[in-house]
Amino acid sequence: MIDSSKSKASTKLGKSPFGPIRMRRAALLSFLCRMIRKGVFMSMWCTLGLWGAAAFGQPTDTQDLALHHVLERALQHSAQARKAYWESQTSALRMQDQRRQATLPKLQFSASMDYVPALPTTFLPAALFNGVEGSYIAATLGQPWQTYAGVRLEQPLFDEAARRLAPAAALTQSLQDLMVRQAEEEILFQTANLFYQTLQARALIRALEANRRQLQQLERMAQLSQENAQGTPTDVQRLRVALATLDAQRQELEGNIAALYASIQFLCGLPFEQPIRLIEEALDTSQWSLLSPSSIEQSIPYRLLDGRLSLLNLQERSVRAQGLPKLSLYAQAGLLSQRTDARFAAADGRWYPLGLVGLRMDWPLLEGPRQRYHRELLRLQVRQSEEERDYFTRAWRLEQMQARMQWESALRTLSARAQGVQLARRWVEQAQLIYREGTSSLREVISAQTALAEAETQYEQQLFTCRLAEVKWLKATGQIRTLLKEKNTKQ
Repeated sequence: MIDSSKSKASTKLGKSPFGPIRMRRAALLSFLCRMIRKGVFMSMWCTLGLWGAAAFGQPTDTQDLALHHVLERALQHSAQARKAYWESQTSALRMQDQRRQATLPKLQFSASMDYVPALPTTFLPAALFNGVEGSYIAATLGQPWQTYAGVRLEQPLFDEAARRLAPAAALTQSLQDLMVRQAEEEILFQTANLFYQTLQARALIRALEANRRQLQQLERMAQLSQENAQGTPTDVQRLRVALATLDAQRQELEGNIAALYASIQFLCGLPFEQPIRLIEEALDTSQWSLLSPSSIEQSIPYRLLDGRLSLLNLQERSVRAQGLPKLSLYAQAGLLSQRTDARFAAADGRWYPLGLVGLRMDWPLLEGPRQRYHRELLRLQVRQSEEERDYFTRAWRLEQMQARMQWESALRTLSARAQGVQLARRWVEQAQLIYREGTSSLREVISAQTALAEAETQYEQQLFTCRLAEVKWLKATGQIRTLLKEKNTKQ
């Protein structure tokens, strides 16, 4: 049935053969105009959206990070390394200021205004005032209001204590630089450990996923066997318990991995919203076993202890020299004015020049007990530093021996774990083949599959245990920066 209104409209349009064409053309033009306007607004909204995302800094792309990337970013954003660097700069400025005070001249300006209600009295010969020969007349000196302004220049000439302490500036700066390097190497060691721990946990997740898929396949086989009256419900329940155990282990590992990733983001200075993916690159570790440990005199902790001992000896020699005299040359020039009132700016005021040049000697005579106390204190600190250096020598050798033995033991254990995985896989293949032939129960397949899962998990753990042992060996030999050099060898 046709609507009457539509039929009337059609009859009206039918008067002109070009009416429908014009209507379609007008509708098409209006549609295009609306789309253009919408396109403009959509482009504006997209531009604003992109600008807002950039302004608020919400990263969405996953960033790939290899080991050398993580180590470089950790060095750049480490608060510990920056703290050591700023302490080094502060120490350099402090020692530079002390050196300037000991050698450069000192210029000082001083001004004073005094009121002396009781002027000093002196006795002058009366003959100067036509008095009786041999008698004296009391006279006061100066005026009650006195003003002085002048400058004083003093140049140290001889200071044995400062001279003996002068080498401490360069020594302190070298110690600060060593502390910066020690902080950087500690950051590299901790970051590399965290990196490999994260990869180890991720590898365990992959092993659990593979085992879970195999157990699910066995569960389906057990259900089919049960439906065909060839299996028992106990096998299905046993598989479900194993799957639940794997799920619990996965949940625990995922929580640990999230915490490890957050720690890496913090060390690298990345926002926690930035997704990252750690990339394991093959490192050429064959040459690491040939690395010869650096001599103990070249190790940073030993150089720090030895430098601290040298600094204490310098301080003890400087304290000894504090009992010697100090000699300096000084010159002083100024203006002096005296009045009965405080109107020094009056027109009738007069200013009298004053100048002098002299040689000054300071010799502490009653400082013996204090100097002896400082000397004894420094001697005790020297003995303590010597014992710490001797103890570090023994501990350093022990650390190298242990790191070497742990790395070699980890490599041997990794080879044994690889053989265990191969044996477990053969057992699984044999158990599945016998089960298909019907000469074995599903329990044997489950036992073989469980043994394979344990062997693969142990292999993954041991693989990254070797990586951690390698990092510890590099740190013990003083070659931890080799991890950064691997970047250049790949490029």
